[in-house]
Amino acid sequence: MLKIMVVDDENIVIESIRYIVEKNFDNVIVAETARSGREAIEKVEAVKPDLIFMDIRMPGINGIDAIREIKEIYPQVEFVIISAYEQFEYAKEAVNLGVVEYMLKPLNRMKIIEIIRQAEHRLNEARKKKRMELELKEKFERVLPVLEHGFIYSILLYEDYNQEISNYARLLELPEGPGYVMTLEFGEQKQSGKLGNVIGSSVLSQSFYPRLREIIKSRMNCIVGPVMLNRVVCYVPVYDHNDDYDERLKAVEAGKHIIESITKWVDASFRIGIGSIQTSDNIMTSFSESIRAVKHASANEVIHIHDIPQEARINQVLFNAREKEFLEKAFLGDTRECLVLFSQIYDELAANMQYTFEDIKERLLELVVMLHRKALELDIEDKDALRDRSYLKEFLDIDDPMLLKNWCKGQIETITASIRASRTKRCHHLISTAMSYIDANFSRDISLEEVSRETGLSPQYFSRFFKEETGENFIDYLTRVRITEAKRLLREKNLSVKEICYKVGYNDPNYFSKIFKKATGYSPSNYME
Repeated sequence: MLKIMVVDDENIVIESIRYIVEKNFDNVIVAETARSGREAIEKVEAVKPDLIFMDIRMPGINGIDAIREIKEIYPQVEFVIISAYEQFEYAKEAVNLGVVEYMLKPLNRMKIIEIIRQAEHRLNEARKKKRMELELKEKFERVLPVLEHGFIYSILLYEDYNQEISNYARLLELPEGPGYVMTLEFGEQKQSGKLGNVIGSSVLSQSFYPRLREIIKSRMNCIVGPVMLNRVVCYVPVYDHNDDYDERLKAVEAGKHIIESITKWVDASFRIGIGSIQTSDNIMTSFSESIRAVKHASANEVIHIHDIPQEARINQVLFNAREKEFLEKAFLGDTRECLVLFSQIYDELAANMQYTFEDIKERLLELVVMLHRKALELDIEDKDALRDRSYLKEFLDIDDPMLLKNWCKGQIETITASIRASRTKRCHHLISTAMSYIDANFSRDISLEEVSRETGLSPQYFSRFFKEETGENFIDYLTRVRITEAKRLLREKNLSVKEICYKVGYNDPNYFSKIFKKATGYSPSNYME
């Protein structure tokens, strides 16, 4: 149905157009009329006409000004100007406003019919196009999860995935540039902190996955993968990549929002691991990092790979499950677990009748090289074990199975112990950096975010890390430093309590007195006495 509005201060014009419409069209109506530009503006939003016949000269607001106002309210409406005068300036302005026709009075009946027919045809075509666009959009929305799942599978399953990713990126209209992987894991929380009942959680996830996908999409412009046992893997493209630290904070905040939102709907525990930003040809690195990060996360926690001290920043080879676990334990410096896993790996290889001794050496060589690369990356300084000896030559010269096994165990013990010491040293360095920064800046208003940025950790992880390493949280330590300095200044008796309050970083003397008394048992004035 085409709706027409006629705006003219002459009733004969309005009735003439109404008569022509009623006599010549079944699917066209004169939905509304107006006698002035002001009246037309007031009525147009309620009627929403498709075509308006507009007189130029009317009392008050003229036709051109009325068209301009209506275009702002209802931009898709079409206009036909009707005028008793052929005025060039009006005609030029009409063209600028996108008017479809300029008619002179007296109006030609056949011309009006032709104008309406053309408008009706344009409207039908526009509606047909809109309907097709909506149908295509609906079909695309249905197939979008399939494409996104394919994109994630191409990262996880194809060794040479660049071409596959490029094809999916084109279909999904992903921007060229870097991105990172976020892995979400869910299950029943155990006392150990691990997530259990993987199979049951996988079944449960089929009911909440659509909601989870909706929550993730509402917070992040990303690709959401399918449920794989108790995990959902997402790829997040990064736009305008300038500051890695800020991107980390955004990613962690987004992860926290996702967990907070989904736990309102689902009775399960969630945790998220986030990998580093990588180029499109190195996405697998970010995925591997996200898996390692999620293992460090407690229930309902988000961990970024760079929040794990001395975490590896190298590409991960697709080892089998036990070899992967071995390397993960080695990177944590867990000597005992590494020796147990290595013995299992070696015994499995030795028990395989298809493997020659050289085959076993070749397979073990991968693990040994990865261990030494990690040691060198962490700048471990045990020169006797690592740098001044040619371990590859030693390894290749071994020709006895037991000697090979014992040699590898010796290397594992040395390297994992060094990694453990390096990680401990790194943790001590981070705590030392944080404490030094607080000690130097406690006299002003410093925040957890400011100190965490100094260490390179995200605020959420820094807070937990600081408490685990020092036994007190950030605020308690900052307060202790301030109170210690306040006590020193009070003993000197050179400054007033108010001056000392400001000097140690507090803005409110009353609040300072309250904190001081809580910490010492005395008010600042009594302590000074």
